[in-house]
Amino acid sequence: MIPLINYTILTDALHALKEGNIRHCESLGFTFDEMNALNQLSLDELFTVSRAAAPFVSVSVRHDVLHHLLAQARQEYHHQQEINRAIRLGGSISLLNYYFGLTSNEVCLRRRLLGVSVPYGRTPEPDEETDAAIWLQWQKCRVENLESPNALIAMMQVTEVLLPRFQGLSLTMVWRRITLCQKGVAADRRTSHAG
Repeated sequence: MIPLINYTILTDALHALKEGNIRHCESLGFTFDEMNALNQLSLDELFTVSRAAAPFVSVSVRHDVLHHLLAQARQEYHHQQEINRAIRLGGSISLLNYYFGLTSNEVCLRRRLLGVSVPYGRTPEPDEETDAAIWLQWQKCRVENLESPNALIAMMQVTEVLLPRFQGLSLTMVWRRITLCQKGVAADRRTSHAG
């Protein structure tokens, strides 16, 4: 393991020196004299130094940075899982753009990677029974702010619960119906307050 670290640091430092990036070499801990000595090594000498069993580099873990990177990685993994879940549930390009900022090309590529095919044309409107079931299920996990990630998660839950009962149901259909109904409820509230 030690020769690999020695070799990695040496090649990194030499690459930086060739580009004139002395600051990078300084950040690794090399002095100017050491940089000059490294710069003058022959290939054989470089090989000998890099293969030496004695470590000339010490490695330490920056715990705060590592914890931050681990948290970031978990968050990104969760985010990617949510995107894939939305695509598998029939999320449209406009829905995926609205909640995740994906372009149509990104959505199409992800669909292909996930093996998800989407029928051409507009999303069909649900019948009355499906519409009522969507609204009833939405009341159980309702989220006030429809633009929030929590609202999308709730809509995905609604879709997953109703999918076994209603063939052809998609997340896009659920999203559109809930958005439409919420606008109707908001308009009713404004009318009742005005009267």
